[in-house]
Amino acid sequence: MFGHVPLHADPVFADFLQTYGKAALHTDDPEHIERLGRLFWFTVEFGLIHEDGRTKIYGSGLISSHGESHHALHAPEGSGEGKVERRPFDLERVCETTFEIDHYQPILYVLESFEQLRDAMNAYAERVLDEAKSPA
Repeated sequence: MFGHVPLHADPVFADFLQTYGKAALHTDDPEHIERLGRLFWFTVEFGLIHEDGRTKIYGSGLISSHGESHHALHAPEGSGEGKVERRPFDLERVCETTFEIDHYQPILYVLESFEQLRDAMNAYAERVLDEAKSPA
């Protein structure tokens, strides 16, 4: 309840999720399916957001793990053992980033706002839906 549900009450985040679902429903392209999985991982599960001059957790995977939360916010910046890269959110870069589920995340993406996420998803969904309508 604490992890996923509260953000559904945020109208902008809910718009993102609805558009995400629509794109996922209308594609059977393995590349888009992989990209959408990565987007979900780095946002809904392991997302950070910059608010009120601070980096904060909003991803459910982060919220549900005290150790992962601490690592996400307090590990030294950079790449390598025990560090984390906190990259500015860029949908294309997110969708190209692979992840592993069995250790603390070495790369996280930081939104400036949920509007940024919604708008990026709207543009990506348009592309997915256009491709779905086009004959192969």
